[in-house]
Amino acid sequence: MKEPRIGDLRIDPKGTERIRKTVGRGKSVKITINVDAESLAALRMRSARTGIPYQRLLNRVLKKGLQDDNETESRLDRLEKELNRLKRRLSA
Repeated sequence: MKEPRIGDLRIDPKGTERIRKTVGRGKSVKITINVDAESLAALRMRSARTGIPYQRLLNRVLKKGLQDDNETESRLDRLEKELNRLKRRLSA
């Protein structure tokens, strides 16, 4: 494939706008939060060790924590249902 010459390249404003809109529709939302210094330092150390940017790492930690929390709630709901079933059986 032949290399294009700089003089032959054209700017496509509509195409650029379309690409920016597509990228802008991503799932990420920018926010501002306060994080204690100790947690941030630990996160940055892990980031340096793994090579994953600390904001991406923070997102992973948050996502994993929420997933674990949902799993715990599901287990608790199942246990409560089983407990109520056993209570009904014993009282009958």
